[in-house]
Amino acid sequence: MTIIGRHINGITLNPLEYVLDDRGEVMEFNSENEAKSWLRGMGITDDEIYWLVFEEIDAAGDGCDRGY
Repeated sequence: MTIIGRHINGITLNPLEYVLDDRGEVMEFNSENEAKSWLRGMGITDDEIYWLVFEEIDAAGDGCDRGY
């Protein structure tokens, strides 16, 4: 599973904030390619996608030190 994040205010010293679904839960995608396709469908350009962070997580949503 893949989640999408970006550094708060674009400052890499800041923690990541994540794309959320309608329920306020972190959105999970089957792969980075699927996540990028979804972003493009939302009107995000490849130049904007370049600055995003794609994290691989296990299916249960843990395995990364993220605190959500």
